[in-house]
Amino acid sequence: MTKESLESTLTTSLTLMLGLATLDLALFIWVGTAVVTVVAHAMSLWLFIRYRLVFDLVKLFEASALMLDLYLINMYGYAVASPVATLFAIIHISLNKNHHLAKLKNDLDKVLASKQKDVENDKK
Repeated sequence: MTKESLESTLTTSLTLMLGLATLDLALFIWVGTAVVTVVAHAMSLWLFIRYRLVFDLVKLFEASALMLDLYLINMYGYAVASPVATLFAIIHISLNKNHHLAKLKNDLDKVLASKQKDVENDKK
């Protein structure tokens, strides 16, 4: 992928994360729980484990927020750490854009290589 397409992907991802975090914070105010980013963080963690990607500070912070939210949901019936963690992740990624673009390229290469191996194994 070109640098421009990676930047576009990162910008779209950050915009989507901001939208989900905003929706979750509104849900927390109106309903009393935030579940959209909890589900998004769970799916993200599953993808990281599935493709054996390298954890970084952002992913570690989001995974910690997911575990905290799962605890809060089990004990008290609400979750709020994931949208806050998402907002902090957006700020951190925006401040370290070049580092995260390089990481995104490496992760994307790993996922595509894994998918290619899966296709080759299915053909055999």
